[in-house]
Amino acid sequence: MKIFISPIGKTTEHVKGWLAEESRGVQILWLIHSKKGKTDFPKIAKKLKTDLKSAYPRLKIKLKTIDSALEIDSTMDAISEIIHKEMDDGNALLKSEFTLNITGGTNVMAAATMISATWYGTKAHYVLEPQTDDPNDKQYVLDLPVKTLGTARTKDIQLKILKEINDSEYWIANTPEGISKKDRETIKGSITRKELLIQVKNFPEYKNKTVRLENSTKVLEEAGYIESIKDVAQYVYKNKYGKEKILALDKKDDEDDDKKKNTFKINIQKKNNKYYVEMETQKGVEFVEWPLKTRIDRSQLRYKITPAGKRASREAIMFD
Repeated sequence: MKIFISPIGKTTEHVKGWLAEESRGVQILWLIHSKKGKTDFPKIAKKLKTDLKSAYPRLKIKLKTIDSALEIDSTMDAISEIIHKEMDDGNALLKSEFTLNITGGTNVMAAATMISATWYGTKAHYVLEPQTDDPNDKQYVLDLPVKTLGTARTKDIQLKILKEINDSEYWIANTPEGISKKDRETIKGSITRKELLIQVKNFPEYKNKTVRLENSTKVLEEAGYIESIKDVAQYVYKNKYGKEKILALDKKDDEDDDKKKNTFKINIQKKNNKYYVEMETQKGVEFVEWPLKTRIDRSQLRYKITPAGKRASREAIMFD
């Protein structure tokens, strides 16, 4: 069984040229198009479907609408849903029975289609545009070299950890509470090892937390889904004597004196859209403009999801 999948835009000749050379054995053709905007893409898709049905009456043609032709995920999500649907319909298909056409639509759609071919290990075709001086026997459909991603099989516990990292936001731990969320230096899809350990404590699969976390994150890193980075930062400032100090936030009143020893109350003021940190130390009050400088603590580790990891996490959520 052969299934063709092709994004389309304003022009659709690449689909007709594709089928003219490669239609033998094709049973299903999926056309991916954008919603109606300044251009009526659904109308273009329906007209193409009608034209093709006349030329290929035994070909089953299906339409798939995406939200945006300018976002990678929209096209990749559509292709993922199509492949999963066709494979779940009891056809016992192989990934090699799918062929993706990277010719049509926007550049973003073409890129997303090529990434999907690599991701799933399907075939990929590109259709050349005919030229006036072409020989009569010219082949316009190019079979592109696709190398399948050789990633390790991800277990459920590893996927749960991957989704936890993907859903996390990292910001410097000693950021004062008075700094609004939008003004924090935030990295989406990242979390410190220490925070990740706290988050996975409620996982029922998790028994030996330290060992299992190390094993799981190692597998995810080897698969190219996450990066481990030794650059957990801390805000620092220079006191009135020029000595660099770590900004230590208030400790709770019920904490013992040893923990509160080197801390002080921090107030945040905002003037002319700028934050100022008011630090009430034992040696007086100091005002420092935000953001403060940072110091990297390389003894700590944080994890950051990669684009491939985001896709794997997204797939796990879509088809869980």
